[in-house]
Amino acid sequence: MRIRDVIVVGSGPAGYTAAIFAARAGLDTLVIEGHEPGGALLVAGQVDNYPGVVPFVTGPVLVDQMRWQADYFGAELHSGHADGFVLGPQVKTVNVGANQHHGRALILAMGSVNRTLNVEGESKLTGHGVSTSAKRDGARFAGCDVAVIGGGEAAVEEALYLAGIARHVTLIHYRPRLRPSTIAVTRLCGQPNVTVLTSTEVLAVHGDRYVTGLRIRDTRRGVDSTIAVAAAFVAIGQAPRSDPLIGLVDLDASGHVVTAGTTTQTSAEGVFAAGDLIDRRYRQAVTAAASGCAAARDAERWLNQSAGPLTASTIQKERSAS
Repeated sequence: MRIRDVIVVGSGPAGYTAAIFAARAGLDTLVIEGHEPGGALLVAGQVDNYPGVVPFVTGPVLVDQMRWQADYFGAELHSGHADGFVLGPQVKTVNVGANQHHGRALILAMGSVNRTLNVEGESKLTGHGVSTSAKRDGARFAGCDVAVIGGGEAAVEEALYLAGIARHVTLIHYRPRLRPSTIAVTRLCGQPNVTVLTSTEVLAVHGDRYVTGLRIRDTRRGVDSTIAVAAAFVAIGQAPRSDPLIGLVDLDASGHVVTAGTTTQTSAEGVFAAGDLIDRRYRQAVTAAASGCAAARDAERWLNQSAGPLTASTIQKERSAS
C-alpha cells in the first residue's frame, strides 16, 4: 500500500504552487485536482497583476503553465474529486470515489464557491440565464439585455466584459457605491451601454424556462420595480469550500480554516491549508500562490520532524481509531 509524503487537494494557484514546491523538495506528491482543474482562474479573463507574466495572459493559460510546472517537477496529478477525509496523526486518507489515497501530510487548497442571492427563481433558473461567470456563459447572450449583481472588483470586471457583447448591461449593487478602484469604476461608467443601480437589491428572478427579468427594490425610496433581462450574472463574492472539513479541522464563523499563528498548520497534526480556505482579505492569485508555497514548506518541515517510515498496519490502526 502506497503512502505518499504529501497529498494536495485542490488545483488553483495555491494547490499547484504547493505541489511545485513539494515535488521540487523531493517529496512524493499527489495532487487531487477536482473535476475542473484550475479553480477560479479558469473563468478569469486577462491576468495583468501576476508578477512576471509578460505579455498578459488569460487565466486558463496561467493555470496550464502552473499545472505543467507541477507535473514537470514530478507531482502526480489526479482529476478526481475528494469526497471524504480520515485525518490520523501519522497517515491522512483522502477518499476519491471508490479509491483511497494515503499520505503523511495533507495540504488543503480547495478554494471557494460562489455565493448565491438566495432569492425566488435563482436556483430554478441557474444554467438557464442565471450564471456566476460572464466569461464562460456571456457569449450566449450577445446582443441581449443582461444584468450583473454585485459591487466588487469581480462584478465590475464582469460588467465591463459584457459591455462588449451585450446590448445593454445593468449593474446592480445594494450599497450606495461600488467598491473597486476609481479607475475601474470610471471605465465602467464610460461605457455607453451600461447602467449602474446602487442602493438596489434583487428580490426575485423571473422566468419560467429561461430568465426574463428581475424584480428589484430601490432601498432609498422603498420602491419595487421590474427590469427585463435575458441573463443575470451573480458576482457577490465567494465562500471557502470548507464544508467537507467540518468536524475535522477548526473553522471560524465565516467557514475559513483556522491556522496556527503565521503558519499554514491547521488544528489537525500534519494538515495544512492554503489559498481561499484561509485568505479572509486579499483573495488574489499571487497571494494564493504564496500561501501554497508556505504550506509546502510547512509540510516539509513537519515531515522532517515526524516519525520514520510508515506501514499499511499504521493506516489500518488509525482508520480503526477514527
